[in-house]
Amino acid sequence: MIRWDHPPRCTSPHVLPARSHCEELTWHPPRGDGQARVVRWTCDCDTVFYELCQAGGLRFIRRTTRARNNPSIDESDRRPAGEADATWVALLHGLVR
Repeated sequence: MIRWDHPPRCTSPHVLPARSHCEELTWHPPRGDGQARVVRWTCDCDTVFYELCQAGGLRFIRRTTRARNNPSIDESDRRPAGEADATWVALLHGLVR
């Protein structure tokens, strides 16, 4: 039975809190050099959510921060798929931010 008085359950993964030994990613303004395909994403129920994107054979992480009608978007460095996928997993586990 569906209850309409409760929000729906999240179906996308959530990012774990940053760990004490968390590494910092370098974030840049979006390149705006074409379209990127979103490969994976985190739940957008928080003020910050992430997307793993692919463009031109490379992958990167896009971070969106929502703040009072003015979202801020940043992108990580672009890397080969294997490296970017490893960074994505580390992000989900709170090892990078």
